[in-house]
Amino acid sequence: MKKLVTLFISLIYAALLASAPMEGVMDRDNYLEMARVSPLIIARHAGNGMQSVLANEPVWLAINSALGFLFEDEVVVRIIVFFSAFIVSYLLLINNPKNFFWLLLILVFPQVMKNFVIHLRQGLAIAVFMLGWFSSGNKKRVFFIGLTPFIHSSFFIIIAILLGNWLLKKLRAAPDFKLLLYFTASLSLALLVTQVAALIGARQAKTTAVMEGAASGVGFLFWSAILVILLLQGRQFIHKYSVALGILIFYLASYFFTPIAGRVFESGVLLVLLAVLATTGWRRIMALTVLLAFNIALMLVQYSQPLMGFAAS
Repeated sequence: MKKLVTLFISLIYAALLASAPMEGVMDRDNYLEMARVSPLIIARHAGNGMQSVLANEPVWLAINSALGFLFEDEVVVRIIVFFSAFIVSYLLLINNPKNFFWLLLILVFPQVMKNFVIHLRQGLAIAVFMLGWFSSGNKKRVFFIGLTPFIHSSFFIIIAILLGNWLLKKLRAAPDFKLLLYFTASLSLALLVTQVAALIGARQAKTTAVMEGAASGVGFLFWSAILVILLLQGRQFIHKYSVALGILIFYLASYFFTPIAGRVFESGVLLVLLAVLATTGWRRIMALTVLLAFNIALMLVQYSQPLMGFAAS
């Protein structure tokens, strides 16, 4: 019965997002065009060598090429939206039945839902990542997670955090040392990400430059508060949810230096939210209260706008 209810809710959620209007949605024209031009983009990168192909999300381009060969542009976009939203919602709900209500709320949070409505490439990568994250076998886990940076390049950093966490666990590093290392590595990576992207020929080399203007500090303050609450949960919690903490630390450490911080965080925010739901006692009450208040404020502002705030400017 639980699986049927979860399946039904996930199908409804995915169908509603996939049926959104094609016109007027932010970035929608680019994704409609992607279904037509992906083979040409692959060919262009191939002309620059295999390194350029691998650095510019070849799996995403291949999926669009295959779907574009079989379906009209609008159908391609709706398939990608439906698949991403369904996989993420179903896996979250079926694997966390105790937090069913909170996960339903999380699925409509602006920072989560926009990955299925606007950032379709990132939403698809998140869905594939979740397939790996919740896989029972290591081979499946490695396969699906290994695909993600070739769908959305932000997952190169997510995988780096995963590998760093695996190595530190093997070395039995103390939680305090682990957190300090996460912060130092994150800050270094934030300052070097533009040079690395240019070196490997990734298109993000032109879009991840160090930020010149002052970024809004609201998100920084909110997620800093969440980080403090998570750390107060104790050493055992830090050890168990070190990947989520690593993602959050990367976001905060690079927040004022590069716009890629937000994109990486959006790719891993579900792991952070799952960690929040795993808190206990007064920390859970505080974390959920802060989380709910912040997102209700965002929802009131965004969802009162045309096309629920997802309209192209």
